[in-house]
Amino acid sequence: MPTLEIDVLLDAATDEERPAILRVAYKAGLLWQCLNPSCGLDERLRSDHRCPDCGFDRDGRPIGDSVSASYGPVPDELLTALRESLVEWFTERGRPLPDAVSFAYTDTYESHDWSDWGSLHFGGRTEPYCSFDDSGVGEALIELTGFEAPRWNDQLTIALPG
Repeated sequence: MPTLEIDVLLDAATDEERPAILRVAYKAGLLWQCLNPSCGLDERLRSDHRCPDCGFDRDGRPIGDSVSASYGPVPDELLTALRESLVEWFTERGRPLPDAVSFAYTDTYESHDWSDWGSLHFGGRTEPYCSFDDSGVGEALIELTGFEAPRWNDQLTIALPG
């Protein structure tokens, strides 16, 4: 299937055709508008990004750090170290920075740890299973486990700067 840029279609459209193109793009999930009622941004956003003004996702929710309720309050310095390691990992590899990365509990015979496999969140889209093994991210996760080992079904989501 050919890939089309919405901007090319909109530039080629007449004033009468533009609303139809936008309706179809919204319906297909290619474009969205910020649903945060206090956000002043009133323009089309790509489907795989959060709002650049307020940081909300395409469902109108803020993207932020999230830690399972069963996991104790995490010191800010540990979350900051993990966030900085994630930004460095993506920057070094020239990969696009996701809005957030989630890590889940993993169980081995020896211990309960945070998995070094993470899910990448881009607005309304998630790419599962990115390996951060043998990196600063893996080291930051080990530090986090040293603070408190996760329990069954714990999940940790780290928001990254927009």
